[in-house]
Amino acid sequence: MTVYRLSTAAVGDLPDRPLSIALGNFDGVHIGHQKLLRAARDAAGIAGCDCAVWTFTSLVKSDASVPSLTTQEEKRLQFARAGMDYAIFEDFSAVRSMSAEEFVEEYLLHRLRAAAVVCGFNFHFGRNGTGDAAFLRDILAGHGVPLTVIEPVCACGGIVSSTRIRAALAEGDMESAAEMLGRPFSVSLPVLHGNALGRTIGLPTINQDFPAGHIIPAKGIYACLCHVGERICPGVANIGSRPSVPGDGHINCETHIIGYDGDLYGETVRVEFFRRLRDERKFPSLEALQSAIRGDIAAAREYFASRQL
Repeated sequence: MTVYRLSTAAVGDLPDRPLSIALGNFDGVHIGHQKLLRAARDAAGIAGCDCAVWTFTSLVKSDASVPSLTTQEEKRLQFARAGMDYAIFEDFSAVRSMSAEEFVEEYLLHRLRAAAVVCGFNFHFGRNGTGDAAFLRDILAGHGVPLTVIEPVCACGGIVSSTRIRAALAEGDMESAAEMLGRPFSVSLPVLHGNALGRTIGLPTINQDFPAGHIIPAKGIYACLCHVGERICPGVANIGSRPSVPGDGHINCETHIIGYDGDLYGETVRVEFFRRLRDERKFPSLEALQSAIRGDIAAAREYFASRQL
């Protein structure tokens, strides 16, 4: 178990006092999750205690090919933005063999000292996922601990879920993903050395690799905003293998930050994706590639100007 005090991002011990606890995987920390976090914060106010979010160190999934929407660091950032006091990250192996009763009575109530609990309508727990929200309510009621169950939140014509957000990203539909996330989809990753081709054609770029197991949106060119220190600059990002440049087909994110020409190697830059502008394609020459990128820059400028971003 790793416990973070979110106001300082410092690792520490469990607080020696009761907590209002939000339970779940929270992959993406989407608008449904955010409603759950608000309910945990409200319950903490009623109980007169701090609020914590309890989740796993990695996404629990039945299919290992299912990619994650958020890194652990991104989850912590979103939990802090939601006003939570603590984030508790547990290794799934530490609880997977517990019965549903053991998880509630020994772990949730005794170890975590839950004074109030919040979960989603589809939350399952305990060995083989035998516990559900109704079971959790019954056991907690016997200990005088209230449970709030968050009903489905709908957007884009259906119930918001991490699965639907992954599907939107796989199509390059950043607008739908943003509506369900409650913010633009983004990555916050270190800048790596590339082949510096962009600089030779007057259009320098930064290169970022997606972490193993992280979702990679549909290949293509995207209008984006880049957070560079305290600055926020528009940009155009290419997600793909850069077919116009000889290489090994490795997929990454390569972004031209409009109006910025500093050295960012080793720095962490957040890139927010707003709209997919076009497909990735191979160009017959560097001149054709340069012309296409300049067209992408113009399209990104027009996009953000029309939205006053």
